Amino acid sequence: MKGKTTEPGYLAKQKTKGKTYLFIKKTYREGKKVRSKSLYSLGAMPEALERLYWLRDHPDHFPKDLEKAGFTLAHLYKWILAIEIRQKENGSPFDVFN
Repeated sequence: MKGKTTEPGYLAKQKTKGKTYLFIKKTYREGKKVRSKSLYSLGAMPEALERLYWLRDHPDHFPKDLEKAGFTLAHLYKWILAIEIRQKENGSPFDVFN
């Protein structure tokens, strides 16, 4: 690694039938191909954001699947911030409201 910290995964969105769904995904290499795998579904917006708020307010209910995959409450705060300011930490746009 070139001094990069490896994140266990990232927040992703997918639009299906007019609804925007949020997922936690992980990208990995399979030979020369880069693939992604969904680790956890947060559901459709705006309920997905409500779920994130609820998890923030009830940290003892943080999903075990996410914990095992290496995620922490710090990741949860980053995801909420990305949704609220419509931008990911790396500066790329992340609008789930349209």
